[in-house]
Amino acid sequence: MRRKPFHMCLMIALLPFVLGPVRAQDLPPEVVAYADLVLYNGKVLTADEAFTIVEAVAVRDGKILAVGDSRRILEMAGPDTRRVDLGGRSVTPGFIDTHQHSSFITSPRRGSGAAFPPAQIEYDTLGNALEGLRARVEQAEPGEFLALSGPTNIVVVQELNATLLDQVSPENPLYIRALNNQVVANSLILNQIPPDTPGILKDEQGRPTGQLRGGAGGVVVYELRPWATVDSLLEPQKARFRRHNAQGLTTIMGRANGLTISVFRELWMEDELTLRVRISHEFLRQNSSPESYLKRVGNLTDFGNDMFKIIGATVQVVDGASMTGSSRTSKAKLNPPEGDPYGPFGQNKWEESGDVATSDRRNIILGNRYGWTISGLHSSGDMSNTILLEAFEEAHQERSLVGRHFGIDHGAMWKPHHFEKIKEMDVIPSLFAKALYDNDDLVSIYGMDEVTTMQPVRSLIDAGIRPAAEADAFDERSSAPLFNMMKWITRLDDKGRQVNPQERITKQEALYMYTLWSAGYSGEQDLLGSIEAGKLADLVVLGGDYLSFPENDLDKLRILMTVLGGRIVHEASGAF
Repeated sequence: MRRKPFHMCLMIALLPFVLGPVRAQDLPPEVVAYADLVLYNGKVLTADEAFTIVEAVAVRDGKILAVGDSRRILEMAGPDTRRVDLGGRSVTPGFIDTHQHSSFITSPRRGSGAAFPPAQIEYDTLGNALEGLRARVEQAEPGEFLALSGPTNIVVVQELNATLLDQVSPENPLYIRALNNQVVANSLILNQIPPDTPGILKDEQGRPTGQLRGGAGGVVVYELRPWATVDSLLEPQKARFRRHNAQGLTTIMGRANGLTISVFRELWMEDELTLRVRISHEFLRQNSSPESYLKRVGNLTDFGNDMFKIIGATVQVVDGASMTGSSRTSKAKLNPPEGDPYGPFGQNKWEESGDVATSDRRNIILGNRYGWTISGLHSSGDMSNTILLEAFEEAHQERSLVGRHFGIDHGAMWKPHHFEKIKEMDVIPSLFAKALYDNDDLVSIYGMDEVTTMQPVRSLIDAGIRPAAEADAFDERSSAPLFNMMKWITRLDDKGRQVNPQERITKQEALYMYTLWSAGYSGEQDLLGSIEAGKLADLVVLGGDYLSFPENDLDKLRILMTVLGGRIVHEASGAF
């Protein structure tokens, strides 16, 4: 009995000589496989915690197989492997944008046979508004639902009312939604809103004026407005995503309504997504019956797969846009814009809804209570940040937010007194660079001294916070990750002014913001955001060396190839 172990070891040792050499190509593919793609002879900026730089990376089955020196990685290539000689160029993780809902298609193409799409109007006086609205109604079909998007000014949010709209549109349901989520509607729409819905503004006699806020506005925008057909939106959405692939984007996040989610679901099921999509569901936004919805829907946070996932819910938040002067701020505006209806300190939508207790503030508390992560929250002014953090703190005391990737977006006016609350509750701030370009309106409204305090990226990082990156834009220039990185690195605006050089960050930090730190916004830093073995193979091949390329021209660095899960979704013509 004691001799068996010796005999067994001897047989194992002699097995290779008995069977002969076994070659890799003789084994079934389930046992071993070559890499699908090898990028070598370059600078692979892994963006791991140590910011390791290697020469090459191998990809297999949609994941990173290995990183290392070119000789070792090339040994993983087989007869069908695509080999790309980088020639010293940089490879980075795929770029991740955490607030880019402006790239989600929600309106049908004209002529598609779908519902009348919201049309932008620019009425600066009540007379012009009435004249323009009459002309639009005359062009509409009898009974056609007219949904218009209007400017944020006194005409739309104060002067127009149901009586006037009934006169110009007696047979067509008509509403105008201001840019900051206030709605004015005619009686054909008012009659469809339950009379006890919060946010129906009334006159001194208790009659609805036609002006709607909060939950009442949500009924119009989310429940009454006709949907486009999903099929009419598929091709435009794919085209828009291809444009982002050419910018190096591989993951895009943002708040999304039911129509948008249906579009993504269709593309996902047909395997036609060229970007990973992460959405904060809008079902709680301007919802005056949040708890009933939460009980019916259940908690879907982090539900989905690698391509399409619900990462939380979102609500209507406090303020409007800094460029319109509707940010909620602690300092008064120096020069309010013409027609500004919000007063010196900007907008507070929760107060406008009639009662803060039944506003979307409640929806944050309830959403957290039922297990949802709350993210995708627009916040422009410093007081808006304060108010949101106070709501988060109340939620946190009931159920901890730590480790659950709650997020507040834009970050134009984060102040040092916010930092400890951010860290305590593990809140992720998502930042854009809008104070650093096209900022003439900001300078006029708030003054250059205040603008220099905006986008305090350096201060956040030095406080131990990892901000994520967003563009919240769609035009070719300002939606591009490299453009926004350049702005944070240089702090130079379009006029060449240095907007607080003390807030400059390094190239490595800027890359982290668009990769590993942004992956944390969806709680996926173990899956996305760096080039490490086992992670999803989302990669960008740049047209030069990212670290040595002139920082003032970083937006001119070409995107030669974008790889999504090992699949090439963009390749510049003749690049390799």
